[in-house]
Amino acid sequence: MYKISVIIPVYNAESFLDRCLGSILGQTHQNIEVVAVNDGSKDRTSEIAHSYAEKYPLEVKVIDKENGGHGSTLNVGFRAAKGKYVKVVDGDDT
Repeated sequence: MYKISVIIPVYNAESFLDRCLGSILGQTHQNIEVVAVNDGSKDRTSEIAHSYAEKYPLEVKVIDKENGGHGSTLNVGFRAAKGKYVKVVDGDDT
């Protein structure tokens, strides 16, 4: 079980997501799970997120879903999170 799950609800965040994911994965705490939930983005958000999942398969999980809004995206992330503690960050946070 992970100690911390970080949920990132994203929609059309290609300009920020690389920096956000890099920032989270660069933390000193090693027991972090990242759940990026793509809310039907029309840009390269999914592609960027999946590239991190390929590079960090134990740490990063990507869920692609149809656009349903911020609340539904968070609900999907919370259901997928396996950590004892959960933190939500936006796709443009670093």
